[in-house]
Amino acid sequence: MKPAIKSLIIITVFILSSNLLFAQTYRTTLNVDVPKSISFTRIDNNLTSYYEIYLTNFSTDTLRLKEISIIDIDESSIYFKISKSELKDRYTAIGSKTKDTIMQLNPSCSGIVYIELNLQNHQLKNIAHRITFEVTNKENPEEVTIQTSESNCSLTQLVLDAPLKEGIWAAVYEPFWEQGHRRVIYTVNGRARIPGRYAIDFIQINSDGKYAKDDENLITNWLGYGVDVVAVADGIIASINDSFPESQTLSEHPKYTADRATGNYISLKIGNNKFVFYEHLQPKSIKVKVGQKVKKGDIIASLGFTGQTTGPHLHFHVADADSPLGAEGIPFVFRQFQFLGSYTNFVDFGNTSWTKTNHSEEFNRNYERPGPNAVIRFSVN
Repeated sequence: MKPAIKSLIIITVFILSSNLLFAQTYRTTLNVDVPKSISFTRIDNNLTSYYEIYLTNFSTDTLRLKEISIIDIDESSIYFKISKSELKDRYTAIGSKTKDTIMQLNPSCSGIVYIELNLQNHQLKNIAHRITFEVTNKENPEEVTIQTSESNCSLTQLVLDAPLKEGIWAAVYEPFWEQGHRRVIYTVNGRARIPGRYAIDFIQINSDGKYAKDDENLITNWLGYGVDVVAVADGIIASINDSFPESQTLSEHPKYTADRATGNYISLKIGNNKFVFYEHLQPKSIKVKVGQKVKKGDIIASLGFTGQTTGPHLHFHVADADSPLGAEGIPFVFRQFQFLGSYTNFVDFGNTSWTKTNHSEEFNRNYERPGPNAVIRFSVN
């Protein structure tokens, strides 16, 4: 389903037969897709990786997911265990519009488990995934455990400069949000991908945590509206869309479908299979053309209010192909920013100030990605 993912042979449970010497029978269970290579990057001062495990039930049994353990192969130990209760927040049945709280895989059905793995100063080189499930359609339910082949771990450091000028910015995202970028799958040209796996929505706020002055229904009252958007690295403009109009109020904004989510955007190619996407840009503000070379820090557009959005902000992500919805999101870090604090409860966003950083936390951050709903300040030379 995904590039760089090794499709494992259908994992089987072998049972020795007592009636025939050396004969074996087997039960078909789960097909498990895990990344062959898992990339870690520094997020909020910790090495972290976002990836997914895809499960497909090829058996005639009904299976219920119970537990997943991540095995440190070199230490022959369990590094991280996801219990049944924790899996409820990480599991989604593919093709279902309702949340599956019992994590049941019926025959011929598939599910996805979202993993956010934090190393916390531990070194991992090779890992495997041990998956425990229950065969439920029996008088005596049977618990079965299988283990995948190894995945190798590596550090990824795609270093970018600031995408926005100076100011206070909320880096809005949360990997556990059901409708957040991390968990939104787009199927383009017959392949399912997560372009926003590491996406951030940047919303400008003031020292009181407000994102708008006076009437927030007017987009021109939003603090970030119209600010300069800049190139994060030297590169070549790969593609542009400047066809979206812009309503002057939030209440008049159309409800765009998923295929028109990006609004006006710029794609900047900064290397092989590395494309930076800037979305929801202001109409007629794009200052570059396809094929144009740009330098880091060059002004390329203005922050706007186009596409599938609830307010003016900059959607920012990096992917492995020149398609805003048809490419896999890849990790990145910023060269430097100042960490001011974060919103521990996002319900308070826009109404109160954020939780300030304390003296034990580093104010200046280098070569990392802001944590979920962090409040930061960029410095652009």
